[in-house]
Amino acid sequence: MVDPDDLRASGLDMSVIDSWRRSLRYGLGNRPRQIVRSVEVDMQNPLVKVAHAVITSREAVLEQSMCGLSLTDADGVLLRQWVGDPAVGKWLERHGIVPSVAVDESSIGTSSGICLLTEKPAIVRGLEHFYEEYAEVTSAGVPIIHPVTRRIVGSLNLTSRYRDTSPVLLSWVMELVADIQQEFHQTATRRERTLLNAYLNENRDARHPLVALNDQTIITNATAARLISSVDQALLWEHASRAIREGSERSRQLVLTDGTVVSVQCREVVSAAESVGAVVRIRPVDERPSRSRACSPAPGLPGLVGDGPRWRELCRHAVAADRAMPTLIVGERGTGKLSVAQALAGGSATVLDATSVGLEGRDSFLRRLSDLLDQETPSSVVLRRCDELDDSTATAVATLLRSHRGGPVRVLATTTRDVEHGHTDPLYAEFPVVLSVPPLRERIEDLPSLLASLSQVASARLGRTGGVRWMPDAVQALSRLEWRGNITSLETVVMRVLQSTTNGYVNAADLPADVVASASRRKLAGLEHVEAHAITAALREAGGNKNKAAERLGIARSTLYRKIRTLGIDLTTSAF
Repeated sequence: MVDPDDLRASGLDMSVIDSWRRSLRYGLGNRPRQIVRSVEVDMQNPLVKVAHAVITSREAVLEQSMCGLSLTDADGVLLRQWVGDPAVGKWLERHGIVPSVAVDESSIGTSSGICLLTEKPAIVRGLEHFYEEYAEVTSAGVPIIHPVTRRIVGSLNLTSRYRDTSPVLLSWVMELVADIQQEFHQTATRRERTLLNAYLNENRDARHPLVALNDQTIITNATAARLISSVDQALLWEHASRAIREGSERSRQLVLTDGTVVSVQCREVVSAAESVGAVVRIRPVDERPSRSRACSPAPGLPGLVGDGPRWRELCRHAVAADRAMPTLIVGERGTGKLSVAQALAGGSATVLDATSVGLEGRDSFLRRLSDLLDQETPSSVVLRRCDELDDSTATAVATLLRSHRGGPVRVLATTTRDVEHGHTDPLYAEFPVVLSVPPLRERIEDLPSLLASLSQVASARLGRTGGVRWMPDAVQALSRLEWRGNITSLETVVMRVLQSTTNGYVNAADLPADVVASASRRKLAGLEHVEAHAITAALREAGGNKNKAAERLGIARSTLYRKIRTLGIDLTTSAF
């Protein structure tokens, strides 16, 4: 091996010299590390399919050339080879440069694979390679950049005998890569054209909002463009992709960020048995004037936010209920039942938690409740977690409520039990008014306003100044979660995010690793959650580098890729 400083004096390209320095820092030994990264190459991989189509169209030229072509993915794993010269083929095989082997810089040192790091075409001749055993060849590599996503998806590398080195080698590889990128563009264009045709077929009446979209493209008419924001677009695609998975075209009500209630109906768009997106018909069903929902209180529930159909249904029932009647508030844990009760009570309620019976004793708890009910001035009492009361205490509480019925003290209670009107339980029978608080998963359209409201509260606790804006990709990721802990879980996520970043804008990259893992499109169960969390955390710590992440986890990169595919983890750059 040659010293990098000696290479500088020779007038070599700085990219080669920098690669030598990095190779030394990797601690590479006397021989290249032949690390197998995957058991088999997926021949249906879009990159492999496109490259195969382009290169086989040049098969005649390839057979006449004295070289071999190697296709790698973005991490330097060799996916496919085309060899026109048998001697070059034997050399590649003898040195273990075959499909499924890593040929990135951290494995074989300086070679044409540095194009993945420099993002520029590279040619490495003879002794310019890090290992002397590669001195008898020249390698030329060009990164392949997807024309739509603008991300590096792989590289095409040419290997020839050193004595056959020619300036045209690199230009020929560049020409091939340009054709591959053009084919990628045409493939993407075909999907977009299919989506556009579906949109044009549906857009016969431009007076009604219409959207055609997939994960990368959105097409709208002018009416829809005026109606939906960037956050709305993200939530619309989440709704559409969910409808596609479920095979449902039924209408569903959503609330846009300006407070407009709309009915949306999705129809999947398919091309050659491949789903390319969906056409979404939008029908406004609530023509109220536009207003900001960021922190606006719901009607009749001061201090609380939300404008989705389920939330507005709760508000209507709450406003219509007789305020003098005892009210039972039902809902899952973390849905905000206590906040609803306090909002109904006007913020001056005394909260009596049923779990305190175990601490202060049954008699003391009943005396406190009796004293509160004996007050002669109008007031409110909230009996929290009444489902935690044992049968005898619940019966005693029911007797107290019955004896004070019609008094000036308004009684509200919360429970997680599924209680319906006409219940026969002695305690619940004392509550003629029952209000049901919807779980967060049934009011996802309220997510932007809830995030804004909870961010204000969290910022005040943390002493932060200035507002916090949740970007569409973050809202979209959060909308995929099941939210078993409901608003309480959302509040925890908001606090964690604001504790870890001082940015005024929250992107998906700012979300905790376990949240990103849980937001994977496939629903995970049991130990899968643990695996997904560990993988996502390792990827984040490694800055998205799969090789380093695999080393942190103590597994082969092929295993890492397999688990990523199995668990359905989203590997977009925004997540890391």
